[in-house]
Amino acid sequence: MTEIRLRVPDEVLSNRVEEETVLLNLRTGVYYGLDATGTRFFELLRTTGDFAEVRQIMSEEFDVPVQKLEADLLSLSKDMLAKGLLATGNT
Repeated sequence: MTEIRLRVPDEVLSNRVEEETVLLNLRTGVYYGLDATGTRFFELLRTTGDFAEVRQIMSEEFDVPVQKLEADLLSLSKDMLAKGLLATGNT
């Protein structure tokens, strides 16, 4: 999964409240909250769409072993994909 591109579908709205972000999938009605770390992940994905690049940037910003960071980001990505809050590909 670290080689694939991720994107935010058009039907997903986001609103940042201080250090956190609330997402809403308009198609499913699913709300989802992101903490400060998840918010940073989401912001970087919106900018680059490249998981490996996001992981690299975050590994430089956060004091956590790269393996732990990658595992956490993969888990978050899979959860968000399952809820329709992220999609794979460029379109």
